[in-house]
This record gives sequence, structure tokens and C-alpha cells, in this order.
Amino acid sequence: MKVGDLVKISSGARHARKLSSPIVMLVEKTPRKDWLEYDWLVFAEGRYFKMGRQMEDSGEVVNESR
Repeated sequence: MKVGDLVKISSGARHARKLSSPIVMLVEKTPRKDWLEYDWLVFAEGRYFKMGRQMEDSGEVVNESR
């Protein structure tokens, strides 16, 4: 997964953020100071929010950025 990709997130992640669509766009990797290393800043439905990198395990890239 890389910046600009469109990703289909899990239903649990979608409901936790009260999104009507499961598709988010990856905007930026944001560093963390713990063992998880980074989070993702994502954009969906007109707003930005952070998601843990664990979404890489359950998310599915539906459209790759070039």
C-alpha cells in the first residue's frame, strides 16, 4: 500500500468511523514512537482521519496510485 491508493477497509473500521462507504484514500504515512512505527492519514467522505497500520492486513487495494 502506498500514498494515493484507494483501499477498501474492513466493515469494523468503517463502522467505527461512521462511514457509509468502505473506500478510503491513503494520504500520508505518519510516524509513531512505538513499535507500530506508523499510522495512515486517510481521506474519506470529505474528512481526514488516522488509521493504524493494521488496516494493511485487513484492507484491500482497489485502485493503485501510479
